Amino acid sequence: MYLSSVSVMGSDDDIKAPGRGRGSGILPIMVPEHDSEALPAGAAERARLIALDWGSSSLRGWLLDANGEVLDRREAPLGILNVREGRFAEAFRAFCALWLAIRPDLPAIASGMIGSRQGWREAPYVATPAGFDALASGLLDLGDEAGRPFRIVPGLVTRPPGGSPDVIRGEETQVFGAIGTGASGTALFLLPGTHSKWVATRDAVVTGFRTCMTGELYAVMRQHSILGRLCEEPESPDAPGPLSAFDDGVRRGLAEPGALGHLLFTVRSEGLLGQRPPDHLPGYLSGLLIGAEIGDALRAFSPRQAPCVIAAPALAARYLRALHLAGIEATAAQGEPARDGLYAIAAHAGLVA
Repeated sequence: MYLSSVSVMGSDDDIKAPGRGRGSGILPIMVPEHDSEALPAGAAERARLIALDWGSSSLRGWLLDANGEVLDRREAPLGILNVREGRFAEAFRAFCALWLAIRPDLPAIASGMIGSRQGWREAPYVATPAGFDALASGLLDLGDEAGRPFRIVPGLVTRPPGGSPDVIRGEETQVFGAIGTGASGTALFLLPGTHSKWVATRDAVVTGFRTCMTGELYAVMRQHSILGRLCEEPESPDAPGPLSAFDDGVRRGLAEPGALGHLLFTVRSEGLLGQRPPDHLPGYLSGLLIGAEIGDALRAFSPRQAPCVIAAPALAARYLRALHLAGIEATAAQGEPARDGLYAIAAHAGLVA
C-alpha cells in the first residue's frame, strides 16, 4: 500500500468553528490509498507512460504500456484550484507515488487546466488549424521541475475571419482521442459542460471551434437570478413532467436562439402564473439554454452534420435527446477519449519508447 499526503484548499465551512471568523481555507488531505497488489503482473517492465487529465477540481491518471493499454488508473480531488500554494510538483509525486516507485524514469504527459495561467505553468495556445504534430511540437516541457520527462499539452486558439478569438484547453485532447490518428473527412464534436465546445475537424486536424457558456449560464440563473427563486429541484429530472418541460424548452430555444434573453424570462412568467409547477422549471430552463446553444451551432457549422458527443453518460444522454428534437441523430463517444488523446499526442512527440 502507498499512502501519500498533499495540502489542498478546503472550503471555509470545513475550517470554521462556531463563533469564529473565516479561516485560511488551507487543509491537508490524504491522497487515496494506492494498492500495489492491484497492478498487473509485469507492470514495472511494461509501463511506458503516465497520462494525466488534470482539471480544475479533479485529477485523473492512467499508467499505460507501449500500446496505450491501461495498466492502472486512479482519481483524486487534486484539481488545480485545490492544490495549495502552487505545489503541483508535490501533488504530482503524491498522486503517482506507486507508479514512480516501480519506474522512477517514467515520462508523464498532462492536459487540461494544469496548463492554464492558474496551473503549474501556462502552456501557450497553438493556432488552428492544428493536428497531432502541431500539438506535439507545442508541448511545454516541465522536466526540470517534475524531476523526469513531463510535458503539458497546449491549448488551441481559433481566430475566425471578422470574429473574436476563441480558446480551448483540455477538450482538444479528448477530441484527438476520439478522432484517432487515421481519421479522414470532416467531423464535428460536441463537448458539453460549463463551457460547451463545438469542434470541427478535417482529416484529424482541428479547423475551428465555438464555445457556448451554457452550463455556467444555467448555474448563474439558478443561483444568482430571480429565476432561481421559483425553481424547485425535481425528485428525478428524468421523470415525465420535468423531462417534458425540458423538451418544451429545447424546442423553443431551437426555434428562437436569438431571443434567449426574452425566453429566459418566460421561466419566471410561466412559474408565477402557474403554467408550470416549480419542479418543472429547472428542466425548462435547461432546455431553453441547450436548445439555443444547438440552434446557434447549427447555423455556425454548415453544412449540418451530426456531432459526436463527448461527455459523461447522463449529460451526453440529455444532449442526444435535445439533438434528436432538432432532427439530428448524434452519437456518443465511447471509451476514455482523454486517455486515448494523451497517449496519441505522447506517441507523436516520441515520449513512448
